[in-house]
Amino acid sequence: MVSLNTEIAFAYKQLVNSTNLLNKSLLEAELIHAQCYKLSAVAGDMSDSSGWEFLNPSVYTGFTALSMATGAFSRFTPDYQHSPKYPFRLPGIIQLNPVHSEHISELVSQCNQLKLRIKGLINSSKLDQMKKRELIQNACPNAIALQIYRLIKTTSSPVRRVGFTWCNKNSMRTIKKSEFLDYLQGSKNNPPAGQTKTEWAPWVNKEIDLIKSKTSDYVKVKRPLPIVPKLNVSFTDNTKTIMFYGHLPVIVFTEEPIKITPLSSYIDKKSTKQLNDYLIKRLYVLSEI
Repeated sequence: MVSLNTEIAFAYKQLVNSTNLLNKSLLEAELIHAQCYKLSAVAGDMSDSSGWEFLNPSVYTGFTALSMATGAFSRFTPDYQHSPKYPFRLPGIIQLNPVHSEHISELVSQCNQLKLRIKGLINSSKLDQMKKRELIQNACPNAIALQIYRLIKTTSSPVRRVGFTWCNKNSMRTIKKSEFLDYLQGSKNNPPAGQTKTEWAPWVNKEIDLIKSKTSDYVKVKRPLPIVPKLNVSFTDNTKTIMFYGHLPVIVFTEEPIKITPLSSYIDKKSTKQLNDYLIKRLYVLSEI
């Protein structure tokens, strides 16, 4: 019986080969236009909010952009400048002559099927997160699972416009008040680096008092997520406008020039009201409920 490790390693090897074949075909195809945006190394790192309050992407076009795109398709480990905690992103577009549509789309499909197979094998294992990570690391040391799982997007409909934009999202959770108080009690014994338990405990005690003062039996947590680039793609035919996450460049097949709305700099516009909505800013606990 073939072991799960062997199956994943074999599927990953196939993925690498299929991705290399796709990249070779992209570099040899008739390029109409390519454009991509390199994000700063701290983009997506939520441990320091100063890293994502202002993002100024650098734009690249032509063969340089195409080379960067193919590099992103085959990058399954962290970029050396990026934190290994956060996946690499390269929003962009590759516009090819429609004569390449069938061949390139087939290669993209092969890559995506292997990505889905690897993800399926990992998730079907019913192991905890640590063991699942070991399975990925055995196949590809230092890999970031999301960079392996990300599907490559393509569309064969004639594209009219591509609009790059930013998506600002939050993660919402509702937690029992008693459970949150238990968490804070445990937090008192685990001060952050640079502080002693004696220094840390009074701060946590204040947070405990704030939670106890809430009349509701639940605590609502609204945690900001990393800023995500997106693409709005509209077409010259009756195909409905679609939206893609800009994790990887999108491949399209259109001969005519495409109108492009560039990815502008992102400036975090949090208002004073939004900041005041938090009862405990450190833990993103909302004042309401």
